[in-house]
Amino acid sequence: MKPVLINTRPAPDGARFAALVRAQVDVAVVASPVLEIVPLDAVCPQVTPIFTSTNGVAQAARLGLSGGPAWCVGDRTAEVAREIGFEAISAHGTVEDLLRLILARDQSGPLVHVRGKEARGDLGPRLRAAGRDCADVIAYEQRPLAVSQVARAHIEGAELVIIPLFSPRSAALLCSDVVIGPNAIVLAMSNAVAKEVAGAPVQVIDAPTGDAMLAATIVQCLRLSRA
Repeated sequence: MKPVLINTRPAPDGARFAALVRAQVDVAVVASPVLEIVPLDAVCPQVTPIFTSTNGVAQAARLGLSGGPAWCVGDRTAEVAREIGFEAISAHGTVEDLLRLILARDQSGPLVHVRGKEARGDLGPRLRAAGRDCADVIAYEQRPLAVSQVARAHIEGAELVIIPLFSPRSAALLCSDVVIGPNAIVLAMSNAVAKEVAGAPVQVIDAPTGDAMLAATIVQCLRLSRA
């Protein structure tokens, strides 16, 4: 039986992730984003940006910021930043990795963390506490969306479903809206994501990166398709 991939990521990352999975394995994809990205009015100073998501990169470009160095949480965020002209430096991991990287470098100039209304890790406050000049620009809102009826039927039923979860907030929103069924495989980007999943087994992937999540998803799709 062909497994079903429940894709909870918002556009455009959700469509990209689904396409990468389907390029490797035959899987049915049900798109049901649990949040949408809504731009907010903001003014962004022309200083070195910090990006903890690809959404931050997109909003920085919308606000007129481009070019020069940029600190990025992971490789995918860095890739997107380079595409619009930034000289991106990747921490290859989490907000904690990014914080350590910035503090380890001789960075005396001002910084700006372009982020969403909902953010974890207190990156800006922790940089300021360490003596760095870092402003926070709240450039977008992550607005919750209800799980679609199609996705709900798959998740709560007895089908073989795979649910990759990329953030604690996405996990919390999903689990507040549906009851995860007995044959669901939940893949969590980190332990923090896994903690938000109640009542279902969770597999924390090997590394908190998009490539690791893609690899884990493909492995599970192949395993279930052969079952």
